[in-house]
Amino acid sequence: MIRKNRELTTKDRIIRATLDIISREGFQNVTIRKIAAMAGVNIAAVNYHFGSKDAVINQALNMVTLRIEDTFACLKSDELEPSARLESFITQYSKVVMEYPDIIRNFISQSLHNNSVKVEYQEYLKNEGIILVARTIAQIRPDESEVVHYLRTLQLLSSLSFPILMGERIAEITGIDLNDPDLRGKYIELLINGITGAG
Repeated sequence: MIRKNRELTTKDRIIRATLDIISREGFQNVTIRKIAAMAGVNIAAVNYHFGSKDAVINQALNMVTLRIEDTFACLKSDELEPSARLESFITQYSKVVMEYPDIIRNFISQSLHNNSVKVEYQEYLKNEGIILVARTIAQIRPDESEVVHYLRTLQLLSSLSFPILMGERIAEITGIDLNDPDLRGKYIELLINGITGAG
């Protein structure tokens, strides 16, 4: 059960406030003052728990990374059929990335433009995430080669990332708002059908 804001620890309230500011206003508008006001604490409390704005942002980014990594957990389950596991993963993953689009764009930008910075999410994808998706696709499409399984994995993750990279421009260009749960559900259904060959 998710605790209400008042029941959260001060540290948790500060992280949640930071994520809210990033989600609404972007990284460039995060300030200690805004974090403190949104978390309902004083500036000294933010500095006491984290020491700097960058430290708070890094902790918030780590929290989002963990949430994204958690979306892959359903791919490890043997309780569901492979197609159901994949659908569960796509649904959970898209929910998290739609909740934190600015953070996801930052992860992708760091991966593309800053080779000296290790992005935890990128490392997770490289070491486990992509393998889990490809293995699940292999169970769904055993008739295809391993290369095709990885190509389908790339296609799937790209399809989930592109709307985030484009942000509100997707709605401007296509007239489709993937924040609408029904439209996002249809999009997920099309992605699943593209992999399973259904529909």
